[in-house]
Amino acid sequence: MTVRTRRVWRVSSGTLVAVWLFVALAGLAVPALAVLTWLRSGELLISVFLLVLAVGAVIYGWRFGLHPRLIATTAGVEVVNPGRRTDISWDDLTVIAPGENGLVLGTEEARTEAWCVQKSKSAARKGRTTRADAIVAELEDLRDRFDPPLEDELTGIQLRRARQADLDLLTSLERAASEAGLTHIFDPKQYTYPTDAVRRRWRRLLRDRRVHIRVLEEYGKPAGLVAWDTRGQLRHLAVSPRYANQGHGSLLLQYATEELMATGTRELFLWVLEDNLKARGFYRSRGWRDTDERAESEFPPHPVELKMVRTNPQAPRRRAA
Repeated sequence: MTVRTRRVWRVSSGTLVAVWLFVALAGLAVPALAVLTWLRSGELLISVFLLVLAVGAVIYGWRFGLHPRLIATTAGVEVVNPGRRTDISWDDLTVIAPGENGLVLGTEEARTEAWCVQKSKSAARKGRTTRADAIVAELEDLRDRFDPPLEDELTGIQLRRARQADLDLLTSLERAASEAGLTHIFDPKQYTYPTDAVRRRWRRLLRDRRVHIRVLEEYGKPAGLVAWDTRGQLRHLAVSPRYANQGHGSLLLQYATEELMATGTRELFLWVLEDNLKARGFYRSRGWRDTDERAESEFPPHPVELKMVRTNPQAPRRRAA
């Protein structure tokens, strides 16, 4: 089977037909009207104005309807919008997501939108799958092909980027881990797990170009997740109860810590529930330390969280004054 190494997307077929009709109308009907006006009334000024209007309309239709495109190659993606081209390599691409104004593509440094692929606000609100979602999935497949996830064939372990379609998976992994290890803090008889709020948070993080999310799988089965951001914060770490005490949490933490240290951030940090003694011991045994900073957690009954930090030995030293 031949694998395509170049893929091009333009506006949808319905939009394309509408644009061609507009261009044809502007390019044929308006000039014809200009000629008829000049022949019948001799109004040269009006005829010239109509011709200029027709040329402008044709250029506008081509520039904003037919010209925009999204191109994927072995090197990365190229976004072609009116007046601007943006190239992003696969290893720099942190976000691929549908958007109302265009397909959202982002790196840690910048964000752009491919105007040729859009998902309406109505479709997003109703949770309806559209052409934009299919293109997002195809781009995610290409990214994994040209910048593949980490994989150990001997153990069946794979550490891959989270996808937009993983929204429910991330929510369920976090919920399973929380319900297994935090019932002494969040009494399930009094506090229903905030599934909707957690899902909204993951939706937001999946679209945040400064947040990196990885899913750990064992022989294709989801076992855990980890998320961190460019500010040096470890945002989330969760392991499915089915895979607890098998070293998956240590693997996820080690990977995220190395990625965070590689950014040069002087001090890494995370927030953990003060009464989650097991998690605090886990982090302390791997080089993290408690601080005096405390904050109220997000969900009822709003238990106290404390901040833990770890110094980055790879961060550049400050020069002496």
